[in-house]
Amino acid sequence: MTRNSSTLAEKPTCPKDAEGNPRIFTAARGARLTDSFGKEWIDFDNARGSVVLGHGDPEIAAAVARAATGAAGTATGWSPLVDTVAERLLALCGGEVVGLFRTGTSAVRAAVLAVRESVGRPLVLSSGYHGYDPMWQPPHAPLEPNADGIIDFFYDLDLLAGLLRDRDRIAAVVVSPDHMHLTPGWYARARALLADADVPLIVDEVKVGLRYGPGLSTADLLDADVWVVAKGMANGYPTAAVGGSRALLRPLREVSYTSFFEPTVLAAADRTLARMATGAPQRTVREAGERFLTHARKALAGAGLPVELAGDGSFFQFVAATRELEKALWRATEDEGLLFYRGDNQAVSEAFGPDVLDDAEARFTRVCDRLAPYASDIPVGEAARYEAAWNVIDGLREAERDERTTREWISRLLDD
Repeated sequence: MTRNSSTLAEKPTCPKDAEGNPRIFTAARGARLTDSFGKEWIDFDNARGSVVLGHGDPEIAAAVARAATGAAGTATGWSPLVDTVAERLLALCGGEVVGLFRTGTSAVRAAVLAVRESVGRPLVLSSGYHGYDPMWQPPHAPLEPNADGIIDFFYDLDLLAGLLRDRDRIAAVVVSPDHMHLTPGWYARARALLADADVPLIVDEVKVGLRYGPGLSTADLLDADVWVVAKGMANGYPTAAVGGSRALLRPLREVSYTSFFEPTVLAAADRTLARMATGAPQRTVREAGERFLTHARKALAGAGLPVELAGDGSFFQFVAATRELEKALWRATEDEGLLFYRGDNQAVSEAFGPDVLDDAEARFTRVCDRLAPYASDIPVGEAARYEAAWNVIDGLREAERDERTTREWISRLLDD
């Protein structure tokens, strides 16, 4: 199979070269990748944040290898690993019941449909990225239900408050949390609105995973009735989970799939969740990310480049003043072998030790030197900040605005 094979997705979500073709990687170890030309990269993409422990982590690899021999169960039927993984998830994320899925996309779809069936109302209010599924496609007119009864409120709490006035038709609210463009104050107001409306809340942590700590990143911010996790759950192996209220998730009691008991995936999830429960990987990630951000901000300022860095060491994003500078930034980082997730969230792994960070910082310094022609006094404006947030959360950044401005931003960003 080649990059031009007709069996590939038309636009697969993966790193691409300047011509838009998927890059081919032939090896991965820790924080480093090798491509088909023999070039070595430092990975800030990490499978869009899924690989938290680093590529080829020895403990995960050993557990998967053992499971692949049949020594840890079989895809044919139940094994102790099923119970262990379920127990770890409930201990980390809470709830009465938990169910396993292969992808976060399928997990959140199942959770939303289950809650809607249990509540018996037609509409679901949504904000954020929930995976590649037609269920989340916007309608022809913003703020109207799409064909699946989903209304996007784009993280605007004034819009949410207005939509909740029709709560007799609202089955649930589903939110994908973000900690780069939303403050604790946003979550406090959202929590109050949902409590007053008495509408079930589904927290879809499919994107942030367990990256911020040993449990849901919104555990102290929102009162979730149902949760979804995926990234960070098995260090890149394909699994996801839904958990929470037994009553709301009852329609899923018969849900299964052929590879439900596949032992290599369960083994990866078991060992990854055990590590994540200690909080040690998350601390390492945060500290390594913060060290890189400190260096990057200093290098950008020293070169006179109008680029902001949103977020923190756990998850961060480049926000350039102009699109020309942003494109030049991606070209320069790729030339230096720094693999960033273009326009989206950047995520280091636990494998970013001192040697990797020294190398990454040296490469980024050279990136800033290469971008000297783009030095400018042009400030990073609101348009750039809104566009950057949209690229990550499929919604509006937290900011003061009236309803007219909100609708203008929605129309503008949807058109883009």
